[in-house]
Formats: sequence, C-alpha cells, structure tokens
Amino acid sequence: MENITLSEELIEIAKKRADGQPYPYLFKSLKAIGVDNYFVKVSNHKRTYTSTSGEKLIMAPDMPEFEPAETFELEAVKAAISKLQEGTIDYHTFLHEIGDAGIHTYVADITGMKVIYQGPNSEYEYEEIIPEV
Repeated sequence: MENITLSEELIEIAKKRADGQPYPYLFKSLKAIGVDNYFVKVSNHKRTYTSTSGEKLIMAPDMPEFEPAETFELEAVKAAISKLQEGTIDYHTFLHEIGDAGIHTYVADITGMKVIYQGPNSEYEYEEIIPEV
C-alpha cells in the first residue's frame, strides 16, 4: 500500500463511505486509506488518527467538554455500545453514556480489529472485537 497523507478531508471521505452501515464498515474504510488506529478522548471527542506509517493526525474536539465518571460500570458500557449498534442513540449521546459509565478514552485498533474502552486508570477497561466484513 502506498503511503497516504492523512487529512481531515480523507477521514471524512472514509466515514461517508461507511455511512449508514454497521461499524465494521468504518473500520474497513479507514483501513483502506492506511489508518492503523485512532484514539478518542471521550470528554470532548478529540481524536488522534495514526497511519500504518506512523503519521499522526489530531482532530480538534467538536463537542462541549464534560467530566467522565470516576466509577467504572461495565454493564452500563456494554449497554451504551448495544444502543449505538442498534441505532437507538447517536454517537455524541453514546460518548456521554460511556463517559457516565466511567470510560475516559477508547482506542479503535483497526489492524487488530478491536476497540478498547478505557476507564479512569489502566485496570479498568473493556475490549470489543469487531467482526470482519
């Protein structure tokens, strides 16, 4: 694969390709443009994308900042993920719900096909495997 320079425009194009489809299609679309992983700060939706060549693209927060809970509630995290997958909540509501359940950050590992939700410290996390499409 040739090295592609990451840009906000390129990320948005990848997202549009996956629009209206289940989350694994977003993984596939980002992988196609050379994204290895992305890191999300739940409190304000600041994202850092890393390409397979190690290049980083930081996208500015796009929602008002809030304070995630310090108590990790695994069942509430799983419930929020299910609601997002079912389409009963939007993405920003999802961020608030996982934040209220003690998630502070998450990493979408596109190469490893998983999302790792991280609580207030490293002993609290939940890993979700993303199926191939």
